[in-house]
This record gives sequence, structure tokens and C-alpha cells, in this order.
Amino acid sequence: MNTHQGQDVNHITDIIQVMNSGIDFYEKAQQKVKDPAIGALFQRMIDARKVSVENLQPYAINEQGEREDGSSFAVEARRAYTALITKFSSNNDETYVKELEEVEDKTLSEIKTAMKKPQPHDCEAALAKVLLTMQSCHTEMSRMQKH
Repeated sequence: MNTHQGQDVNHITDIIQVMNSGIDFYEKAQQKVKDPAIGALFQRMIDARKVSVENLQPYAINEQGEREDGSSFAVEARRAYTALITKFSSNNDETYVKELEEVEDKTLSEIKTAMKKPQPHDCEAALAKVLLTMQSCHTEMSRMQKH
């Protein structure tokens, strides 16, 4: 494994996989929601995740020797579950918001797991920035769910 500043990077690829799945989930949900405000919210989430993924890619390369372009099974399973639920739900927009808040919870959990592990200082700083971005996204999703 490559090292940066003499220290191994840990758990970054897992974060990117969850974020990539979230991007895909948001894009599919965005096509199905009716409320333009929810569609705009989903676009903000997509954009924040794409920027965060790109900020973490150098550390994924450090961790595994190449870019991480995969996705997380846990998030993929939630997307399949949501697709099934929305077929039977009278308010699909609410279902997507609720399920995507769960995706935000999973993302925050993965970032916090990585922050508990030893990381190079620049990777710690990148994780802290991504955590703030994702906490903001989570807060916005929570607000939307309450409306």
C-alpha cells in the first residue's frame, strides 16, 4: 500500500462507495419526485457528494492504488427497498426523502468510522471537511422530512 506522509490511509474507499451509491440513488429519485423543491434538494445532495468524492479520491488511490468507482451494497439494497415501497406508497416524494435521510445517516457513519482510525494529517483535514458538508446535507434532508 502506498503511504502519504508516512502513514497509511484507512476506510476512504468505503466512504466513496457509500457516496457513489448515494449519488446514483439521488439521481434516480430525482427523476421520480414531483415536487420541484425536493428535486432541487436532491441536486444539491448530488453536487455535494460529487465534490466530496473528488476530494477523497487521492486518498483512495493511496489506499488501494487506483480510483474508487464502486458502490456500497448496503445503499444499493436500500434503493431496491425504496423502489418496492414507492410502488405501494401514495406519497412517493415523502418516501424518497425518508429513505435518503437514511442514506445520509450511513454516509455520516462511514466518515466517523474513518475519522476514528489513524490517518495522515491531510487526510484527516479532508475527512473533517467532508464530514461538515455531509452533516449539512443531513440537516437539510431532516428539515425536508419534517415538512
